Amino acid sequence: MNNLIEKVAQWHYDRNLIEGASDKDQFCKLMQEAGELSDNICRGKDIADDIGDMIVVLINIAERNNLSLQECLERAWNDIKDRKGKMSDGIFIKEGDF
Repeated sequence: MNNLIEKVAQWHYDRNLIEGASDKDQFCKLMQEAGELSDNICRGKDIADDIGDMIVVLINIAERNNLSLQECLERAWNDIKDRKGKMSDGIFIKEGDF
């Protein structure tokens, strides 16, 4: 996995998507990819490429901010690992928000 992430990061450098773009630009791209994911979920189509495309953009944003995906995921895990809550209409609502 790390080798693949490194290849994707290098792909961004090779195409000037680190120095030549901004976090704002890449966030807009991420939202575009999220829209494609949403469309394919609603249509019952394969979503693997959509998820992959979003990860590609997240690698760009992480790289430009000197972060690794592992570091970001570990931070998120530490935030949620002990979280309690309940499901409501298919959405998890954390304790304290209901």
